[in-house]
Formats: sequence, C-alpha cells, structure tokens
Amino acid sequence: MSLIGVLSRDTLPGESTPALAGIGHAAHRAGSGLLLCADLDFVQSRDVPLSGCVLLDRTADEHDLTTLIEHAIPFVSIGRREVVGTSVPCVDVDYAAGVRDLVARTAALGHRQIVYIGMPSGAASVERLHAFRAAVAEFGVHGRHAPAVWLDQVLRLGVTAVIAEHPDDAAGLIAAARRRNLSVPGDLSVMTLDTSEHDPQGITGVRVPRWETGRRAVHLLARLPQRAPQVLVECEFVGGTTLAAPRPPAR
Repeated sequence: MSLIGVLSRDTLPGESTPALAGIGHAAHRAGSGLLLCADLDFVQSRDVPLSGCVLLDRTADEHDLTTLIEHAIPFVSIGRREVVGTSVPCVDVDYAAGVRDLVARTAALGHRQIVYIGMPSGAASVERLHAFRAAVAEFGVHGRHAPAVWLDQVLRLGVTAVIAEHPDDAAGLIAAARRRNLSVPGDLSVMTLDTSEHDPQGITGVRVPRWETGRRAVHLLARLPQRAPQVLVECEFVGGTTLAAPRPPAR
C-alpha cells in the first residue's frame, strides 16, 4: 500500500478539517494510507517512504519543498504558493469566479451601490478584492471597499447590498440591522464569500469547496507530472434568504 503524507501544522479544527476529510476519502478510494505530519524531518531517515505529499499547511516553506524535491517525493499544494525557481502543482479555489457571480446576481436585481468588507491578508483575500473591483466595473455598479463597515456608514452612503469576505462580518451586520428594525434583505442585502454548511441565518453567498480541494489534490498527485500544474475548483452558490431586489426609494 502506498503512503501519502499530509503536511499540516494546525493543532485545532478549522478550515483545514474539510480538506483533510476530502484527502482521506480520495486516499481510501485509491487504496493509499495517510500520514499526518507537522514537519518533514523524518523523510531524511527514509524509515517511512512516502509516495507523495499534500501540502495542507500554508506555512509550508522553501525548506519543506527542498526536502521533498531532494528525496524525489511528488507533492501538491492546496492553495497557490509563490516559491522562487520552483513550480508548485496546486489545487486552488476559483475565488474570482465566485465573487463575479455574486456581483452579477446583485446587479441583476437592481442594486447600484455595493460595499465589499474585507481586509486583504493573503493571496486569496487579494484575489477576492481584485475580482470584486473588476466585477463592479464590468456590471456598471458603484463598488466600495472597506476593511470594516458599521451599519450607520452603510446607510449614510446609500448602500443597498454588502458582500462580506468573512461570515462573522455578515452575521454581525445582519444582527445590527435587525436591532434597528431594518429588514434583511428588504432594506439591506447581505452576502458572504464563505457560507457555512450549518448557517442558522441562511446568509446568501458562496461556499468554499474545501472537501473537494482535498479530493482533487490526491487525484492530481496520482497523475503528476502528466496533469496540468494547477487545478481550479468552483465555488458553490448558496441562495440563502438575505439577497433580494432593493426597495424603491421613498417619495
């Protein structure tokens, strides 16, 4: 039986858990075993021969890649990585398409003022923000970006729709609006770029396919180097209950 290593330094359940479950599913179907490891030092001893490695931890660095390359261990990254002089095969999420889809749906309903809430803190965050700016220009709506937005600011600007990068920001804005007896989505539509599978509020948005990225990573690993070095996985639109056409302005 072949053995696939999964480099992950996470100590608490989080975003990596669904991806790890997808890796485990695909490995089981392929008849492979899994070794979850926080470092690759054991590779030097060759006591545990790996047939491949999935880089699940975003802190994987040049040292980790050098270790894998020197020992001729194929590897695939979940998420894109920039390493000088090294082409890293990866499975990534098509965030740009997901953001564009939300803006397109929002604009089609008649919204003309949209705020994007999010603090760019990594490659995926930057990609989402760039996609938002491109989409509002494409669909002819006025888009604003802010690291954080409070309800009073949104109302003062005449904004009718908000896209929050993180679900906690979306949930907080919805709660604030309802405390003011405002209707969501009647008075304000709110969406998120990372909806939860068990969201009691039914927030409209897109779901990041983390389980699928794990599954695809194992499939790509088995086909290296024949397959394309990068595989993009589409986000799933979640209809929810927090997006609707804006109310006509009061006369």
